[in-house]
Amino acid sequence: MKYIFDFDDVLFHNTAQFKKHMYSCLEKAGVPHGRPEEHYKEMRGNIFLPKKYISGLLIREKIDKKAEDVYREMLSKTKNFLNIELLKTVKKLGKNNCYLITQGDKKFHQDKIKKSGVAPLFREVVIVPERKKIAIERICRKHKNEEVIFIDDRQKFFDELDLKKCPNLKTILYTGQNLESYFQYLSTT
Repeated sequence: MKYIFDFDDVLFHNTAQFKKHMYSCLEKAGVPHGRPEEHYKEMRGNIFLPKKYISGLLIREKIDKKAEDVYREMLSKTKNFLNIELLKTVKKLGKNNCYLITQGDKKFHQDKIKKSGVAPLFREVVIVPERKKIAIERICRKHKNEEVIFIDDRQKFFDELDLKKCPNLKTILYTGQNLESYFQYLSTT
């Protein structure tokens, strides 16, 4: 059995924890309270480019700081936002059975994954700009004689899949539930 994990809001507490830390770093740099969140909502229709986001805020607020310094500060505590319980399960499943597929800005995700230290737990780490479909279909083909479990927190990534191309795929919508007992059940059926 093979497992495909999403990063943000599955293995990494992005929305509930990291965003608050990001806003805090920007406020510490001098951006008035509430402005980081407002600016984030304005940019959210597109792929989030953190350095552009930070630069835009610093320019808008006329703050004489380097965006790169704020970016480094923002990433400095990345390990604090990991989903430790789920990562314990990943370790038990084994590197050769686990893939990490995440969507967003390649450089930002590379930096978050590197700083978090989770990359060595996975057979392969894939960062896609928009859709996960092609990478998931490739993994399903590669392991066509095994069941492949895809865990993500966003239904849209399941909806885009062509299940005829992935007959060995099962999906789990992650909402914070404990998955270890579920994986144990699957391995015995």
